[in-house]
Order: sequence, then C-alpha cells, then structure tokens
Amino acid sequence: MKYFFATLIVALLTLNTSYSQESKRITRSFSMDDALIVRELGAVIVPKNDLLIVEVILGNHEKENSDIQKDDHVLMANGKKVNSIKELRAQYEHANVGEEFKVGLKRGENLMIAKFIKKSEEELNKEGSRGGMVMRMEKKEGEEVLPALGLVVGTKNKSAVVISTLPSVSNNFKSFEPKQGDILVSINGKSVSSAEEFSSEYTELHEGDKVTIVVSRDGKELKEIFSKPKPMGRMIMKQ
Repeated sequence: MKYFFATLIVALLTLNTSYSQESKRITRSFSMDDALIVRELGAVIVPKNDLLIVEVILGNHEKENSDIQKDDHVLMANGKKVNSIKELRAQYEHANVGEEFKVGLKRGENLMIAKFIKKSEEELNKEGSRGGMVMRMEKKEGEEVLPALGLVVGTKNKSAVVISTLPSVSNNFKSFEPKQGDILVSINGKSVSSAEEFSSEYTELHEGDKVTIVVSRDGKELKEIFSKPKPMGRMIMKQ
C-alpha cells in the first residue's frame, strides 16, 4: 500500500488577442510509482494494460499541438526500448540538460517521434509560474518523503523505518534494495531514531557528498555507499 500521491495542478491558458486571458485549473492525482510527468511536453505517462500510455496532455496551446497526444503508446526513449515507467523515468532523468530527448510513439498503426530539449529545473519552474505544470507530493503526518533518495520514511518504536520506496531508489541502492519495514540504523555513521532525524541528516548533505546508509533487516545489517543525488525539483513538498 502506498502512503502518498502526487497531485498535478495545471493552468490551461486560452490565448486570444481579442479577449483577455482566462485560466482554468485542473487537478489530477497520480501515484509516483505509476506515472512519469514530462514537463517539457506537458505529458503524464502511465502504465495501462501492460503498455505505457500518455494519459494526460497539459499546458499551453503550443504544447497541446505538439507531436504527442493523449492515448499515444510510448515505445522508446532516446533510441532505447522501454517497457516500464521505471525504465522510462531512468532515461528521462539521466538525460543531460540542453540535449534533445526523443520519445518513440505509436498512434494507431502509425509510428512517430516526439522531440524536446531537456530543460533545467530552474527553467521548468519558471515556466510553471507562468501557467505551466506544478506537482505537489503530499505525505502523512510523521512521515518524511525523500524523492531523489527513493524512500518514504516513518517512525516506529523509536526507529526510522522504511514505509515504502519510490522507483528512484534503484538509482542509489545497488548492492541491495530497501524494503518496507527495514530499519534505518545510521547515516554517515550517525545513529538515527526517527524519520525526522534521518531526513535532517540526509538533507544537510550537499549534492555529490558521500552517503553511507546502514539498514537492519531480519537482524542483519546491510550497508550502501553512494553520492547524494541531485534533488528532484519537480516535486514540491506540501504538508
């Protein structure tokens, strides 16, 4: 069971020189495990019937007339076949800012490619302030959501415990993958006894800093060492 969800709040602007601008707010909710939001295209992609389908096209008039449409079937990303949201997200997140990103699509019997330039979080957030797409991730009281780390952490019996994991967890944990119920013993040698302590220690680190996390599972300790990933600025925390 997942304890969080993403809410997309989108303003669609009707542009016409003879009329004043009017905006319409549309709210949709998607599980972060089961959706990829490609803000450059204003597209939300979800798994459906074992396929990756464009569920929603959002944004301004220009985006609505782009090369991607609702119900398109996503086949490839940057020349690589993708069969899951996890694979598609990995291709998108690993793409370099400023480079062209290509999405292979099937629409009916036709094959096509939608292209866009990967933008920085600063550029995307600036566009969002002008009527683009904003994503907020909500959380339960007492839980800490760490999107780039890939963990949702809670407190139980004076311990920091893994509540659930996000797809990004596999980007950091290579020797093992955290599971629900795992106890987070320490981070960079400092013991933690609550979700808040764990989150505080983690967020104080800078991007690229060495991170050492020790996890206890069934009485055994597991250790992972990695560099702190870039924050996922697409997610705006709202309590």
